Amino acid sequence: MLSTFWPHTEYAEDQPFPKLVLTGHVLDRSFQAGAFLGSTTGLIRIGLLAYQPTSNNKFYTRFIIPPGSTPATLLMRSTGTGAVIGLGAMAAMLPYYLVKWEPIEWQDRSWRLLENPGQVEVDTWGFAGAVMGVTGLVVMARRNGRMFQLTGHEEVSSLVLLRALGWRNVFASAGMGSLSGVLGYLGWRYGLMGGKR
Repeated sequence: MLSTFWPHTEYAEDQPFPKLVLTGHVLDRSFQAGAFLGSTTGLIRIGLLAYQPTSNNKFYTRFIIPPGSTPATLLMRSTGTGAVIGLGAMAAMLPYYLVKWEPIEWQDRSWRLLENPGQVEVDTWGFAGAVMGVTGLVVMARRNGRMFQLTGHEEVSSLVLLRALGWRNVFASAGMGSLSGVLGYLGWRYGLMGGKR
C-alpha cells in the first residue's frame, strides 16, 4: 500500500477513506509478517536439508523436505505460503476485530498513520520492494524459463507468465521484495541518514 497517495487532512475528523487506509495498512503488514515467518521457516528447512537430506519418516519427506528439493525451492515455497497464510488469516480476522470501532476511531487511527512520516516511508519502500520482487521474477523467468520448467516463455504476456509461475513463486517474490524494501529503508534511514529527517 502506498500511503503517500492517500489524501491527508489537517484534522483527524476530516480524514477521508479511513477504512480503506487502515485496512490496506493492516493487510500489508500481515502480508509482510507472513512472508517473514515463511522465509524464516524456509531457512530452517534449508538447514535441515544440509544436515539430514533424507529420512524414512513420511511426514518429513512429504511436508518438511520433499524429495528433490533445493534450497531455492524450499525458501520460495515457504515464503510464498507464509505470505498467503498471513494475508488470509488477517483478512479473516479483520472484520471481526474492527467492526466494533466508531467512525471517528477509524478516522483517528488512519490520520495518525498518515501523519507519521516514518510509517509512510516504510509503506513506500515496502511497496516498491514488492513491485521490484515481482518484476525481477518475471525478468528471470523470461531470460531463463528452464529454471522454472517453462517452455514458450518468451512470447507470452507478463500476466500469463505469472500464472504459469504459480502463486507461491509470485507471493514469495513479492514478500521477499517487500521485506528487502523495508530492510533497505532501515539501512538508508538509520544507517546512512543517522535517523535524521
